[in-house]
Amino acid sequence: MATKKKSSAKKTTAKTGKAAKTAKAAQKAAAPKKKAAAAKKKAAAPKTSASTTKKVSPLRGTSVDDWAKKLTGWQADALKIIRALVTRHAPDATLAMKWGQPVWEHNGPFAWLRPAAKHVSFGFWRGAELDDPDGHLEGEGDRMRHLKMTSAADLDELPIERFVKEAVALNGANGDPTKRR
Repeated sequence: MATKKKSSAKKTTAKTGKAAKTAKAAQKAAAPKKKAAAAKKKAAAPKTSASTTKKVSPLRGTSVDDWAKKLTGWQADALKIIRALVTRHAPDATLAMKWGQPVWEHNGPFAWLRPAAKHVSFGFWRGAELDDPDGHLEGEGDRMRHLKMTSAADLDELPIERFVKEAVALNGANGDPTKRR
């Protein structure tokens, strides 16, 4: 009687194995059909206005002077001082509103300024390449670094002139930092 149980168990296992293989084969056959149906559905879906409308900054066309009017107190003073420093040490640089902030360019962008509630960040596109033995620059990305100032007095303590000169020189030597090579 023991032999009958073994042989019927083998038959059940064999049937179960065949059923599992058949089910897997059916799933594999259905997968391409599901993908094709999903692709067809996606292609047939009407495009929404959000996907066809270009993103435009509300600051587009705003001059830096108009943008600067929203700054008050020490932040307005900091912008004036930094503008003068950059003009003195990078006289050929241009200043324009880009990415919602003032951006200085010389052979591509090299510096930017962004106010926050309690500080102002003055950053450099090639900040990671700047010589900063005293650790003034903040940031951990592979490219950008910034100086964080919490008062106009911080401007006197930071080597902004050196960073500006070095950033302009790096752009001159390596080209536009927004164009990855």
